[in-house]
Amino acid sequence: MKRSLMVAAAVAAFVVPAASPLAVMAQDQEASASTEAREQRRAARAEARAERRAETPPPAPRPERPARPDQPDRPQQPDAPRQERREERRDDRQERRAERRQDRPAPLIRPEVRQERREDRQERREDRRDDRQDRRQERREDRPNRPEQPQDRQERREERRDDRQERRQDRREDRQERREDRREYREFRQRFNSDSWRRDWTRRHGRDWWRHDRRWRGYNGVRIGFYFAPGYGYYNVPRTYWSQTWRVGDYLPSIFWRYRLNDWRTYGLGYPPEGTRWVLVDNHIYLIDEYDGYIIDVIYDAWSW
Repeated sequence: MKRSLMVAAAVAAFVVPAASPLAVMAQDQEASASTEAREQRRAARAEARAERRAETPPPAPRPERPARPDQPDRPQQPDAPRQERREERRDDRQERRAERRQDRPAPLIRPEVRQERREDRQERREDRRDDRQDRRQERREDRPNRPEQPQDRQERREERRDDRQERRQDRREDRQERREDRREYREFRQRFNSDSWRRDWTRRHGRDWWRHDRRWRGYNGVRIGFYFAPGYGYYNVPRTYWSQTWRVGDYLPSIFWRYRLNDWRTYGLGYPPEGTRWVLVDNHIYLIDEYDGYIIDVIYDAWSW
């Protein structure tokens, strides 16, 4: 089997190169035969075209056109100068204009028309003036009755003077009330000291006394942007109030007033005067005025986180 394959391969190696020139010669012969056939067809078409031309009869000559009849002579233009023709046309236009003016109807007498127009305008003005007066009167009648206002300057001055006196009296009363409140605040400070309270409370209960208290049950560490109030839980604090403290005499922002310390007796705090309350802000306790948030007393770091 192998020998037969080797013999076939050797024969093919000798036969294929020898057969390639024969194939090229065959292709050249086919190309030359096709070229000769094409030239023969062209020659046959040319002979057929020449035979058709020879058989076609020549075209008949065209008949000659008859000559045109002689045209009559045109009238010759007068040799008048151009300026005279212009003057004649101008005279004709003027005559036609005069005729049109005569055919027009006679116009009205202008002074009479002007007088009539003046009278019409005057009448329309008077009508509009009367209409405005009527509309004004109707609007006055439709307006609601206004309360009578004092027209005399002396009366208005007396009223303003009375108002000033009343406002001064109100300010005096407010200052008096604030003085009484401050007096009560001084009495409270005399009977309660925040520093001594924090020292005594820590010594008796320890610094971590709040860890086992039920009011701190929801506390699980410090949160950024939040405060924790015992009994209330975490609440959001605006960025402007983060880590900010206030002193006695300042005004506590109203967002902290709601976190009121109601069981102040449990903590041993002093009794808040009337109109005041204890509030929780972070781990500080503030005594504030319920009306305006004025800080009366402060206990800083009431418990340590």
